[in-house]
Amino acid sequence: MKKIKILSLLAFVIVFTSCLNRTDGEEDMDVASEGSLTAKVDGVDYASLNTTVSAVFNNGVAAIQGSNSEGDYIRINIINYTGIGSYKTGDLIANPNSVTYGKVAGNAAWVSTFNFGDGTIEVTGDNDTTITGTFTFTGINSSDNNSTKILTEGKFSAPKN
Repeated sequence: MKKIKILSLLAFVIVFTSCLNRTDGEEDMDVASEGSLTAKVDGVDYASLNTTVSAVFNNGVAAIQGSNSEGDYIRINIINYTGIGSYKTGDLIANPNSVTYGKVAGNAAWVSTFNFGDGTIEVTGDNDTTITGTFTFTGINSSDNNSTKILTEGKFSAPKN
């Protein structure tokens, strides 16, 4: 019985002291690394949940994405990714790079790719664990009378998966 009390006390001390290192507003999501993806959508602040931001690299394609608690998301695809530099979207029919802003509610998406919309992705950092950069774009929703969304001040810092 004495061992159980000592082990319980030890577990309590470990849990209590680990919680002391958290800052206000920080959630313990038990994840190895978190990222950030922010922008202004038609002038309104957008921020992905830090734990949803990630970057995946496969066969020369860089895919960076994140979403918020309402299911709104931003996805950036860079085809023939070569590292730090500037990438365009929406400038040529032969350019499949894309940036998408979408809403799960209503199943709507505004896209810049091939020869519609207009966007720029600047990759400013790329190391073994993280890719960082900025982006702006005007996306078009062809299912909604070609309505547009303008994303400005876009920034990302995405852990690589």
